Amino acid sequence: MSIGTPHRAAIEAFNAASANAQPVSHRTIRTAFLDQNVELPLRLSETDIGVVLDRHGCDVFTVDVNNERPDDEALAIALFIVESINAEAGFTTEHLDA
Repeated sequence: MSIGTPHRAAIEAFNAASANAQPVSHRTIRTAFLDQNVELPLRLSETDIGVVLDRHGCDVFTVDVNNERPDDEALAIALFIVESINAEAGFTTEHLDA
């Protein structure tokens, strides 16, 4: 599978920003996801183990799509990724609960 030109440009812009000595801003991370039609914060599906959704409930990705791990491992991995991305994008637990 190849990455199309607009997507490659977004990835290269994100990589260039993250290569700076300064941390990548919350806005840069949010914009990078928005460029791919994903609005943060991410969240776990309440019905499907390992499924990660965006703010609007659209699927973003699934951890362990082949069901090779126990459910608790898939859930933990998905949660680690969600929490990491949301934190880097400036979302905290307080913001998510509001």
